[in-house]
Amino acid sequence: MKKVFNYLGCAFIAIFSTSHVLANNISASEKATAPDSTASGPHPTTSAEYRLPASVDADILSDRKTEVWAKVFYPTDSFKSSIPVPLIVMLHGNHATCGTGSNPRSDTNCEYTESGTCPTGYVPVPNHEGYDYLAKNLASWGFVVASINANRGITCGWGASGDWGLNLARGRLVLKHLSMLQRWSTVGGAPSSLGLGSKGLVGKLDFSSVGLFGHSRGGEGVRAAYNLYLDKDSEWPQKIPGLHIKAIFEVGAVDGQTSRVLDANGTVWNQLLPMCDGDVSNLQGRYPFDRMMLNASENPDAQKSLYEVWGANHNFFNTEWQHSDSYGCSAGIPIFDANGSYSTEQQQIALASVPAFFRSRLGVDAKPAFNQNFNPLVSLPDVVTNTTQVDRDFTPSPNASESMIFDDFDKETGVNSSGYQNISKQINISHTKLLSQKVQRSATISWHEAGQETYFEAVWAGAGEGKDIHDFATLDFRIGRNLYDAHNENADFDIALVDAIGMVSKAVRVSDYAMVNGPGTDNRVLKTVRIPLSHFQGVDLTKIHSVRFVFNKTKSDTIYLANIRIHKQLGYGVDGNPALSKALRSRIALMNKPVPVEYVMEALNSIRSVRIAHKSAAMFGKPGVEITVASQVPFPAMNSLPMLHIGGKTFKLSRYADTAQLKELTFTLTEEEFKTLPRDGEVTVSDGKVWKFGNIAKVLK
Repeated sequence: MKKVFNYLGCAFIAIFSTSHVLANNISASEKATAPDSTASGPHPTTSAEYRLPASVDADILSDRKTEVWAKVFYPTDSFKSSIPVPLIVMLHGNHATCGTGSNPRSDTNCEYTESGTCPTGYVPVPNHEGYDYLAKNLASWGFVVASINANRGITCGWGASGDWGLNLARGRLVLKHLSMLQRWSTVGGAPSSLGLGSKGLVGKLDFSSVGLFGHSRGGEGVRAAYNLYLDKDSEWPQKIPGLHIKAIFEVGAVDGQTSRVLDANGTVWNQLLPMCDGDVSNLQGRYPFDRMMLNASENPDAQKSLYEVWGANHNFFNTEWQHSDSYGCSAGIPIFDANGSYSTEQQQIALASVPAFFRSRLGVDAKPAFNQNFNPLVSLPDVVTNTTQVDRDFTPSPNASESMIFDDFDKETGVNSSGYQNISKQINISHTKLLSQKVQRSATISWHEAGQETYFEAVWAGAGEGKDIHDFATLDFRIGRNLYDAHNENADFDIALVDAIGMVSKAVRVSDYAMVNGPGTDNRVLKTVRIPLSHFQGVDLTKIHSVRFVFNKTKSDTIYLANIRIHKQLGYGVDGNPALSKALRSRIALMNKPVPVEYVMEALNSIRSVRIAHKSAAMFGKPGVEITVASQVPFPAMNSLPMLHIGGKTFKLSRYADTAQLKELTFTLTEEEFKTLPRDGEVTVSDGKVWKFGNIAKVLK
């Protein structure tokens, strides 16, 4: 593969802050780095598949055939032991199911989805084999990994009302596999194709220590599996007794493709965001993190994190998705070749994060130190920083027993979450939702003259009063920058605590703890900065009145500030003398404009038909209105939902009317939705590109 950049020694310069070292008597040698999880382990491994005949299975979908098909990696020597081993289940996302050629293979057909066969000259796309490099690594450390093939009936399949992306169906498919694996590990009956014998899995799998991994729609799919299992009156606990899903890792996941809100409350969760994602381009996988941050009563409380990878596209974390989804990148230098078929750099980032996540949590041999890879208090290993920039968003727990809110900016501008008046000097500030339709709130702060009297102060106690925080460990806040104000310069400023009698602590400099130069895209993505409270010297921690952000370094800027909190936990895997994250000085060039939208002109497109379907399958047999659109430019099988836009209204229930060439899509509307359309509304379809169709004539045919 063509090497598209060389980061080692030129894209990043990692430095320690001399001022911080002197102030806190921490030598550079004491600054630890999170362990590197990319190396293979000591266990010999092998792999095999199980694949049951396709059938209509009401546990998964009752209106089409699906398959129970997976590739399993396992450590051969561990199966000789009497100690059961942890299980990880992987699920790929949405993609074509038939392809032609090789290296790269071109995946442009979806006939396998419905028929179970591909046309002459095509082969079934092994979507589930795209994570072999991860599964083999994990197996070498003692895990059993089952990677599910969801091609039949689901991948590239037609959506259903309330499950537009079939991610609830994906969740049920995951649970079906777990139920089969649980049966084979208790009473036997393992398929001979695994090469272990009928009783070969009995007593070998530890269902009290299970991890889930999902990419794209597979990410919301594994989150769905977790929720479906825990639902009140769910039948799945009877089918999978003793199941404990302890950790969920998602990559570039979608969110909101079902009628349910799917979070991961009560379990450890991480989302890897490819910051140059050309498929799930709004990076919607961050939305569950924002929602879970507000769950102060989570039980049990559990760590949540985002791992934000600059320069990464969506597809190349799966080695079987051999064409780039992104033709441009505004978040740094791409670590993929837009004309290539894979990215060794992205695979390296996955190996530095996915095994670290599961090895820190699962099994009797779990190594908590690997969790440092997700905690901004600790530096990332060289294998990451020599490859690209990774920002981290993090909470050890949103639970009110473990954290205290300094300010969530959930009141009107100028009012602290506690109800007291904040202080603003020589800045402009407003409290808003980060995105109008989402829950995350922030303060948008801008300034045009740096200095000691240019500051924002979050006040959470009355005049002459303060709160006792001496038993807490860190001050945390989330931050991002306005892309158009970045000017290729890192934002830098001081932070201080103020106590009840007005004493101001010795200021700490944000650049000693994090590099604030992102997100580098027009998506308002945040990162977490964590500062040990012990570093705020000269102030009474038993009577803290406020926290002050002094904009005295960067001349002018606009930032988004959110979720100022203090935490009792340094974080799982971090000892009592935390190693601070190295502040990085980046030479990454930011594009001060988003990647342009690509349009497919009206001359290449047509509205094929508008008709009443008296018994629409997509509407569970109820009447609907089907609008079929066609184009000479195919609608690719992506993970973001195809969207039909008519006169300002949006519809997302669709299926391919043409699975051979993917040039026709049928959208289903309810009769009520159809009646609300403007008579001659402009019609477009968005699915990576934007297809233009002119105006719709409201005539039923």
